[in-house]
Amino acid sequence: MENARVDLTGPREELYEPLMRAVCPSSQGEAAFRLVYQVEPLWEWLLARGLVTVESRERYDLLDVDLPGALTRLQEEGGVAGPEGRDDPVARSAGAVLAVAANLAGSLHCSLRNVLYELTGDHMRLVAEAMMYAAGYLDGSADPWGNEGPASGHEEEWGPNSVAREERLAEL
Repeated sequence: MENARVDLTGPREELYEPLMRAVCPSSQGEAAFRLVYQVEPLWEWLLARGLVTVESRERYDLLDVDLPGALTRLQEEGGVAGPEGRDDPVARSAGAVLAVAANLAGSLHCSLRNVLYELTGDHMRLVAEAMMYAAGYLDGSADPWGNEGPASGHEEEWGPNSVAREERLAEL
């Protein structure tokens, strides 16, 4: 059975399985590649620089992300440029996501404390999910409302930890 070849310029959704197949069965590698794929400005930056490559196999194609090369390019270019340049919060966050992904894949060893403060709220959620995925909780998700927010039918938008923190802050 011949498999259709992967085209990096084709529809984005067609790239996910070849990407994940390349690092399977490593949940850490899958978490890293899944994370960079989910952050669109980072994924586009990686594609534009040729840091995502296709490796053709007899049965199927694999996609590889050169995370060490991406880190080098990020440093050379001074970051991922967004619509507002390198000072764009989403662009800074995308660079931080790359550092987290490289840590998950074993391509970089640095303290996450140095990059987490750069993450936007949306990217922080994706990073939290990637951490859970890497730890083997493949179907876990980061729930900012502690399973008690609007999605679960509760009126409050805060979970129990957030409510307790708000109460502590009110006492200050």
